[in-house]
Amino acid sequence: MVAARLWLTLAAVSLLLPEADRVGVWLPLHLALAGAVSTAISGAMQNFVLALTASPAPPEGVVLAQFGLVTVGAGVIALERVLGHEPGIAIGGTLFLAGIALLGWIVLRARGRSLHKRHSLPIAMYLSAIAAMLAGGTFGALVGGGTVEGETWLGLRQAHMTVNVLGWVSLTIAGTLVTFLPTVLRIRMPTWHGWATVGLLVGGLAAIATGLAIRIELLAGLGGVTYAAGALGVAWLVAKVLRTPRTWPVPVAAKHLLLAVVWFEVGALALAVALVRGLDAFAAFREPFLAIFGLGWALQTLLGAWLYLLPMARPGHPDDRRRQLSAIELGGVVQILALNAGVLLLALVGAGWVSGTVGAIGAGLALGGGGLALLKAWTFAGLARLPVLTRRHLDVWGA
Repeated sequence: MVAARLWLTLAAVSLLLPEADRVGVWLPLHLALAGAVSTAISGAMQNFVLALTASPAPPEGVVLAQFGLVTVGAGVIALERVLGHEPGIAIGGTLFLAGIALLGWIVLRARGRSLHKRHSLPIAMYLSAIAAMLAGGTFGALVGGGTVEGETWLGLRQAHMTVNVLGWVSLTIAGTLVTFLPTVLRIRMPTWHGWATVGLLVGGLAAIATGLAIRIELLAGLGGVTYAAGALGVAWLVAKVLRTPRTWPVPVAAKHLLLAVVWFEVGALALAVALVRGLDAFAAFREPFLAIFGLGWALQTLLGAWLYLLPMARPGHPDDRRRQLSAIELGGVVQILALNAGVLLLALVGAGWVSGTVGAIGAGLALGGGGLALLKAWTFAGLARLPVLTRRHLDVWGA
C-alpha cells in the first residue's frame, strides 16, 4: 500500500509536466491505474483471499517476486512509452503480466489449501479479474510494442482499455465489496445470491472485448447490455447492504465506496448505450469512460478503501486506531463533494455537453478532493494527534 500511494502521488505530480512529455493524459492514467490501482489490488487481493480461505500465506519470496514484477513492469512501460521505445514497452508489459500470473497462482494456491469451501463467489471474481488482466495486458503489449497496425491496432487498443478497467479493476472491486462494504459500515453481511451477476459481468466483458477486437458491432453492443445488467446486480448487493440495520453513522470511507458504485452504474449504462449505437459512438465515449470508470469508480474506490484499511492495518491500541479513523472524517464532506463534482464536470466535458473551461474547473475539483483524501491516507496518524477533531468526528467511530 505504501508503493501504491507513491504511484498515485507520482500520477498527480505528472500532471505538472508539459502535455507532450506526459503523452497527453496517458502517463497520469498509467501511473494511477497500472501503478497505484494494480499495485493496491495485488496486495489487497492476497490479503483478502487468505482471510476468505483461511489458508497459509505463500512463501515470502513469491510475494516479493510478485510485487517486484508488477512494480518494475509498470515502471518500464511508463518510461519506455514516454521515450517512444516500442520494444521496451513490450518487455515492461511482459514483466507486468508475469506478476499478474503469479498473483493468479497465489489465489489458486490459497483456494486449493483452504480449510473450507465457502466464499467461492469472491474467489471466482478475483480469478476472472486476473484472467481479464492477462488478456488486456497482452493486448496492450501488442499495441504498445508496435506489432499490429491499422484497424487491428485500434480494435486491440479499445479492447485493452475496456478489459483492464471493466475486468481487472471492476471485477476485483465488485468481488471485494461483497464482504468489504458491510465491514466498513460495521454491519452483518447480507445474503446475496450473486452468481448471476458474476455470469453477466464476465460474459458481457468477454463479448465487449471480442466485439471491439475483431470489430463486430452487434457482439460489442450485446456485451454492453449484458455487462450493464451485471452492474445492476452489484447495485442490488449495495441496496441490500444499505437496508441492513446499523448502529453507527456512515463514515467517509463508506461514502466514497457508495458514490463509486453510483458512478459504476452510470458508466455501465452509458457504455451500453454507446456500444449499441456502434463502434464510432464507443470511440467518442472514450473521455467520459475514463472520467467515470477511471476516476469516479476505480480511484475513488481505492481512496475510500485506504481511508479504512490503512488505520486498521496500523499496529497500536484500539483507542488510537479509533482516533485515527476519526481524523479521516475531518473535511470529509468537502472532499467527497469536490471529487464527485469534478468527475461529473469532466464527464460532461468529455461528452461535449459543456465547454472546456468547465472541464478545467472539474479537473481542479477532482484533483483537490482526491488530493485531500490522498493526503489523509499519508498523514492520518499525525492528524489524530492534533486537537482539531470535533465530537461529531469522534462519534462516527466511537473514539
